Amino acid sequence: DKGLKVGDIITIVGKRAAYNSNPQVGGAVLESVIPVTAATVAEVLAKPDSNVDYYMVTGEITEIANAVYGNLYLKDGDSDIYLYGCYPGYGATGDARKNLLADKGIKVGDQLTVIATKSSYNGVAQLANGIYFSHVSTE
Repeated sequence: DKGLKVGDIITIVGKRAAYNSNPQVGGAVLESVIPVTAATVAEVLAKPDSNVDYYMVTGEITEIANAVYGNLYLKDGDSDIYLYGCYPGYGATGDARKNLLADKGIKVGDQLTVIATKSSYNGVAQLANGIYFSHVSTE
């Protein structure tokens, strides 16, 4: 038992393989694990800034500030927080960071679950380095 849970960020190494013509990793070896803690917006707001502690947060999108990079506001109960960047996967760079919201059809009112670190900008708490996990559309 490796103690892994849904949402943890893992790195595996293995050979490219296929099963019934579907690509997969064969003989995978777990190389590293970054644990992720489920948290409400209020719980994240109470945490210190850290670029190594990752949280899984779910909230309603109340505003999209930059659709290209996925900068938006999430509300959970009475608390809200700015998400600075929502990307399709851990380590996404360059153009791979762009247009996730449009590609997934994500819009204001949807419930979004992201994995992110907590930081601050001009003294205001925010989520950063956001990794898309899932969403539920309002329609």
